[in-house]
Amino acid sequence: MRASREARGRIVVVGPPDTVLGLGLLGIEGTVVADAREAAVALERALAAPGVALVLLGQAWASDLRDRIEAAAVDPDSPLVVEVPDPDGVTGDVPLTERVERVLGVRLEA
Repeated sequence: MRASREARGRIVVVGPPDTVLGLGLLGIEGTVVADAREAAVALERALAAPGVALVLLGQAWASDLRDRIEAAAVDPDSPLVVEVPDPDGVTGDVPLTERVERVLGVRLEA
């Protein structure tokens, strides 16, 4: 049985290298993808993986995967899928530290 949204679970990220690396520095595991096809495969793996409660999906591929994201949203046994800004998405030139701060609500200081 997969973890329900109410249960605690792992967070995983599916996105471009900068996004996966940045969130990896915070201890979040992830899969680097280069296109919508790879993102679809990685998203399906993340949704089916035991113990995953939240999937952070790079914004660049969210529109291509909208139907799957919406299907996961209405399935109470599916992890929650949240779009995160990435270099190839709408927010383009936003620095990595700022993206991490927005997504996780964590302030990073040098």
